[in-house]
Amino acid sequence: MNKLNISILAGAALLFASAPTHLEAASPGQWSYSGFTQWHPNDGRTGLGTFGTQCYFCKADTSVAPPPPPPRIPTPVVAAPVHKAPAPAPVPVLAKKCPEMVKGATVSTEGCWVIKNLNFRTNSAAIEPKGVHALQEAIDLLKKNPNLHVEIQGHTDNVGKAPYNKKLSLARANSVMTHLVKHGIQKKRLSAAGHGLERPVDSNDTETGRAANRRVEMHIVR
Repeated sequence: MNKLNISILAGAALLFASAPTHLEAASPGQWSYSGFTQWHPNDGRTGLGTFGTQCYFCKADTSVAPPPPPPRIPTPVVAAPVHKAPAPAPVPVLAKKCPEMVKGATVSTEGCWVIKNLNFRTNSAAIEPKGVHALQEAIDLLKKNPNLHVEIQGHTDNVGKAPYNKKLSLARANSVMTHLVKHGIQKKRLSAAGHGLERPVDSNDTETGRAANRRVEMHIVR
């Protein structure tokens, strides 16, 4: 063996003798081993190690901290919509044309004191015998309420001309007022008015509706 080969073998033996006895596998990003820049297969960096070879087992470099993990963004919690039951529709209140009423009186669909079953013959203002019984309710209530003042209102259907019906309705209201005075009601508590066909409470297209419109009402004035 010549002197050159002996020198190479001696240098190699010296280097292997000085190598550390325990090596650790390097993780990506760890590059230090005995002061030499090394190479790890997963890092993508190439450096020369001992004897110019690539090093797969490198000592960890604790001076380089791994990058912190990205912050976790919590998933927002969306509250489920609360479905409320719809509020019940308000019950419509029918407007009353006669808000003031005496207790015990017969009331029409419009809330007015009406003389029930008080009918007149065609073109007549005379009270029929059966109408006398119908007026007894008004006599009794007016006597029980001596401070009550009322206006007696006459109404007709639409048969005939309007001016004639208005005159006829007033004549019928006066007939009722005369009957009440005859049965003990003071005349100063009463007044009469005729509205003819102006204020129907039912349809004039049927006999039943026309009969309902031919009526006498008692309106409280004070």
